[in-house]
Amino acid sequence: MFDRRRVPAPSRSSAMAPALAVRWALAIVLALAFALVNGGSAWAHTDLDHSDPADGTTVEQAVEEVVLTFTLPVTPLGDAVEITGPDGPVEAAVEQTDDGIVIVATPAEPLTDGGYTVAWTVAAEDGHPLDGEFGFDVEGAAPEPTATATASATPSASVSAAASATAQPSPSPSPSATMAMDPEAAGGDGNDLAARIVARGGAAIALWSLLVAGGALAFAGFAMRGRDADDVPRLIAGVRWCGALLLGGLALRLVGRSALIAGGSFADGLQADALQDAAAGTFAWVLGLQAAGGLLMLLGVRRTVAGSWLAVAGVLVAGAGHVLGGHSNTAEPRWLVLTADIAHLVAAAVWVGGVVALAAVLRRRAREARALDAGAMASRFGVVAAASFVVVGIAGVVLAWEILEELSDLWTSTWGIVLLIKVGLVAVVAAFGAYTHFRIVPRLAASTDASGADAPDEHHLRSAVRWESALFVGVVVATAVLVASSVHP
Repeated sequence: MFDRRRVPAPSRSSAMAPALAVRWALAIVLALAFALVNGGSAWAHTDLDHSDPADGTTVEQAVEEVVLTFTLPVTPLGDAVEITGPDGPVEAAVEQTDDGIVIVATPAEPLTDGGYTVAWTVAAEDGHPLDGEFGFDVEGAAPEPTATATASATPSASVSAAASATAQPSPSPSPSATMAMDPEAAGGDGNDLAARIVARGGAAIALWSLLVAGGALAFAGFAMRGRDADDVPRLIAGVRWCGALLLGGLALRLVGRSALIAGGSFADGLQADALQDAAAGTFAWVLGLQAAGGLLMLLGVRRTVAGSWLAVAGVLVAGAGHVLGGHSNTAEPRWLVLTADIAHLVAAAVWVGGVVALAAVLRRRAREARALDAGAMASRFGVVAAASFVVVGIAGVVLAWEILEELSDLWTSTWGIVLLIKVGLVAVVAAFGAYTHFRIVPRLAASTDASGADAPDEHHLRSAVRWESALFVGVVVATAVLVASSVHP
């Protein structure tokens, strides 16, 4: 039976700690959003290697095809390549060669004298949408006819040429080409911020749900024993809500991603074609695996961890989707980055989800006026959390080492700045965890062995895990930004 005595009310300053922690977490999230918006476009490892004609060059003959060569295989999005010339959009057929590395745009008519702009939109292997633009000039490809040549032309030829010119109407721009010429037609850059926030916010929600669900199941399995096991059914019932939240986050991410591809317009992004483009390439697998995992988490929860094996499988499936959508798809050596990514995710789930689970158990016991009796439970979790911190640190260093192209990218790129913010937040959380494990938990264990729990130490434990949970929100937001973007070249 649980001890029914009431826990003494905390002091005013102590009661303010959780609210202050939430304010700090909100400030961190806003800072991350500011860094993301003002850091410029995020570039993936997949990028345009070179083009023919090259950017800024002048070609002295008619151009029959425009060739774009990428550093890694890509998936065309929309029209993929749109050519705009002196008279407007140029109709062109687009095809891929060399296993998706090369995209060739063949104009209906060779490009003659004038300036041309080429806009391209593709998806990298990891599903990230990429776009760019370059230009070139053509000179001397269509010389003016001489007077002699004009005089020697037969009347029938002149009539035929005039008839042909009359019969061939100028090509009308396609809707997608029009949007490329006029960004405001698709929402413009002014709407990109909203679409980016929705996409990154959805990714953060999905990641948070995955970490909390996996960590709660692990926490219930290794930390809640003896009398603590009575709280297991209520704790793992929260995994069902995590599954629902993960599905909601995926929906937001898809809508935001589709709006970005459509030029920032949510109206255009909700069209079937834009949604199909948003789910192209590897991202279709990422979305499918995470959605399947969320459904299993939603439907597979039972009263015990062993009985919730279907929910455990859902966490593993959703985790596979998260890893597939990360940088393990682009960074080399693939095996090392993949191993580090998996270890990083598992350790983070045990740590983050364990802290949230501990906070949830303590909160419920306090609300029900039960003794917290958290010494043994917190002690068992502290050992695992320390090991998880070590794994997270080592795996994070490996990932950063393989993903960063230059050390200066740490302070000159959006990716590097967000990484530094994340490292700082993790360090603060680790400091809280160390204080809790080495100072508060031993006193709780000693007081429990003697004559019962010490109320001040119990309150300090609750405050510490609240701080950690709030700060982990910023860590997860930073992680979502890092997964969705990469290092500026």
